[in-house]
Amino acid sequence: MLHNLSLRLAKSLAFNGGLDPSRIPVIAYGLEIILGIVVKTFCFLAIPAVLGVLPQTLAAFMASALFRLPAGGAHCTGFARCLFGSIVAFTAIGILARFIGELGNWILTIFYIVLGLAILLTLSRVPVDNPSRPVKKPEERAHMQKWALGILFSYVLMANVLPLTNDLIFAASLGLLLQLFTLLPAGYKLMHHYDMLLIKIAGSITKGGR
Repeated sequence: MLHNLSLRLAKSLAFNGGLDPSRIPVIAYGLEIILGIVVKTFCFLAIPAVLGVLPQTLAAFMASALFRLPAGGAHCTGFARCLFGSIVAFTAIGILARFIGELGNWILTIFYIVLGLAILLTLSRVPVDNPSRPVKKPEERAHMQKWALGILFSYVLMANVLPLTNDLIFAASLGLLLQLFTLLPAGYKLMHHYDMLLIKIAGSITKGGR
């Protein structure tokens, strides 16, 4: 549903804006990510708020989502499955950060370790190709790497300038670490198995309801 909506919007923008029709898949991909972030953010307001971990959950989600824009990474083939998995994962990170994030001054150390890993993976793997949005031009890949590095630099600024508590920094570190995992072959493999599992479960529920 979200993919079809993004495609329709991209075609409309291309037609009304006089853009090259060959750019429609790229525009649609970007719109799908943006719309997905909006829908996910809205959905994330409910469960984490009830559990009392809304700030931590949003910190983890934003750290992951902003970096994902230029970096790419593994994801589910269906928006609903992706949304479900994201809510579970980021809410779990929020709960963990809520109860562990204030236990010591080692939080910044973890943050910089994750940041170092992010820089290494950015220089070696970003952007990770997506079947619906392949990046083939060297100049485009270089641009997206710079974009990703700029986002990581902004994380450093926020951690050192804004009055962020340790639990929020810890949550953001775990959110970024989760996104880094999706850049690796192991992350793609795990996401594929998770996706297939949910498809089977949804199929069983559909058959059982008939």
